[in-house]
Amino acid sequence: MSLLEMGIAAARSGNRAEARMLLEGVTLMEPDNEQAFLWLSFVLDEPKLATRCLEHVLELDPDNEQARRGLSWLRSQQAAKGEVLPQRLSDAELSASLQALSHTDEQTVIGAIRRLWEASDSRAVDPLVKLLVITKSKTIQAQAHAALIAIGTPSVEPVLDRLMKEGDPKVAPRLAAVLARIHSMAALEACREVVKGAEHPVARYLMALYLCASTHGDAAMSVVRDYLADARHDERARASVVMAIGQAIRHGTLEAKQSIQTLMEIKENSSLPPSMQRAALVALGSSSQPSVVRTILEATRDKDVQMRVAAVDALARFAPPQVALLDKLARSRDQAIRTRANQILDKLQADQKS
Repeated sequence: MSLLEMGIAAARSGNRAEARMLLEGVTLMEPDNEQAFLWLSFVLDEPKLATRCLEHVLELDPDNEQARRGLSWLRSQQAAKGEVLPQRLSDAELSASLQALSHTDEQTVIGAIRRLWEASDSRAVDPLVKLLVITKSKTIQAQAHAALIAIGTPSVEPVLDRLMKEGDPKVAPRLAAVLARIHSMAALEACREVVKGAEHPVARYLMALYLCASTHGDAAMSVVRDYLADARHDERARASVVMAIGQAIRHGTLEAKQSIQTLMEIKENSSLPPSMQRAALVALGSSSQPSVVRTILEATRDKDVQMRVAAVDALARFAPPQVALLDKLARSRDQAIRTRANQILDKLQADQKS
């Protein structure tokens, strides 16, 4: 059974997520496969993206009645909601917008980006990627970034190609942030490729970091775990990614139970650098989950003094900080714990006064 047949079978059985993954794979490999684009339009949740798929089918076969009916239905649904799906840009409009991207006036460039953004036109991807890379304007960078995300899956391959070879650590964050924000299986697989084999270590690190708070949610954790387990990566970078997991749990980006288990495993994994084990303990505090308090308190009795101090830091990372427990530790017989707890309490008190 071919990838297309598997995708159609998944769509017919109601497994939309699997169908989307399979069909997106076909469209990336075969951009002229009208059946793949037609079926993909049926399983996409985003009306803009479904519209673009159907428009592409009609480009390949202007007489495709299913695509015409599907496009008509989509537009009627949006009209009923008081929304209007953007019309595809004409060749002349597209050409004018692309030329405006190189204009010296920033507002003219932003206006052109927004026209391409609103139209979600995949033909604009390569010029927008180029603009994102070369512009020094933070405003234009932000607009190009948002436009590429709005266009979605068609942006994945061009961004991935550039990021895999990107040697400028100032450019890599712009590209990595796009892949982390596009919600599709194609984008997640692209993130995995970056983490495994991007040329610049900054690109690999940023991709893992952004995945912790990305639109991919828990599906991204397998990629993050692969990064953390790879000793080739910088120890400090890996510790920073561990800390990001705790923040993502607190903000609801990652499901708490599974992600806390990941942090627990890192904390107990003696084959990992001690700095990562300590980072996992502090990240548990950052998660602000009541279920981790006992684990943190147990760590205040660890034989390693740095781990004991990290446990105190973990209690301070709660939102709000565990002041009652910190106050108790400030009277501990353990000098390292007592000193650190008092330092934190003094700082919290000073912050309240200021």
